[in-house]
Amino acid sequence: MTTRAESVAAHGMVARGVAAHGLAGTMLDFPPGPLDTAEFAELLLQVRMQRLSGLLWLAIVDGALPVTNDQAERAEWLHVQALSGTLLLERLLIQTVDCLESAGVPVRVLKGSAVAHLDYPDPTMRTFGDVDVLVPGEWFDAAVDCLDRQGHTRLHPQPRPGFDRRFSKGTSFRTTDGLEVDLHRTFTMGPFGVRLDLGQLWETSAEFWLAGRRMEALSQEERLLHACYHAVLGEMRPRLMPLRDVAQIALTHELDLVRWHALIRSSGAEAVVARAVRFAWSEFDIADVLAISAWAHAYRTDPRQAADLAAYGKGSSYTSKSVATLRALPSMSQRASFLYALLVPTQSYIDQRHNGRLDRLRTGWRQSSGTRRVS
Repeated sequence: MTTRAESVAAHGMVARGVAAHGLAGTMLDFPPGPLDTAEFAELLLQVRMQRLSGLLWLAIVDGALPVTNDQAERAEWLHVQALSGTLLLERLLIQTVDCLESAGVPVRVLKGSAVAHLDYPDPTMRTFGDVDVLVPGEWFDAAVDCLDRQGHTRLHPQPRPGFDRRFSKGTSFRTTDGLEVDLHRTFTMGPFGVRLDLGQLWETSAEFWLAGRRMEALSQEERLLHACYHAVLGEMRPRLMPLRDVAQIALTHELDLVRWHALIRSSGAEAVVARAVRFAWSEFDIADVLAISAWAHAYRTDPRQAADLAAYGKGSSYTSKSVATLRALPSMSQRASFLYALLVPTQSYIDQRHNGRLDRLRTGWRQSSGTRRVS
């Protein structure tokens, strides 16, 4: 009799196979026959949560994953729903880029749509759940004003004026029909976001076309770097789609390795990249050895980067990332400004996020205490 643990493990293996489908060098395979009804329902749940509907449908169409007629219909309907959402988001992306460019704000498309069109043989393989764009820090306030004028609702207030354009990852907006736009200044909160070489992100670009509209994205080396950040600096266990992006970009492009290593060195990102590449190669059982995968498996994290990674690990919180950010800021004046904004935020910031200043202090103390216990 199959135990619950064995069943969950089997479902996870099939989901990994779906996420790896079409990758060069993957050794993952599918069961020889269709899953039973309960197993397929569990697989669909994982596919929905991990945004793998395009890869699932491709595996079925290719004949790699055996399914019944009913299972094929359910998978196709799931993918149709995902694509409908993607089309709405791409329309929002065009509106967002139009808004920003009309205001003179430089912009790069991040993640979902850019990766789908530039890195996958068919963009329908890569669905996504929101719109992500990057703007330079000095243009951040102008970008916020632009999205405000579009009628979008800002979800995260800044502690004090000017904080976001200097220190934060960015902020998010929700449209009147419930879609989300993430406006980035850097790739992530915390020390790896502080140390990222932001200037280099804007030196080159790659273009793709969306409904007849030219879009600019990051170049392939920067897209891979962002994919690594997205894969391993968000959750304890990296999700499959971001890991697929890491493997997809690494395996389908001839990277400029001199430029690539200069980029990760200048950004202090070696530990992030090594962790993401090792995870991707392990999760998808990739046999092919590239220069980047050989480097990642040989890399040994130094103590400083290990401490930085710990800020994103188990028990991490806004407070723990803020403490790590404070340590990473390069000058005393920046540290003083950062600390002042967090310790003495505006009253409107407190009103939106806490029940008064005392509640804010209690929240920060609980988070920092939890982090100390975990570490």
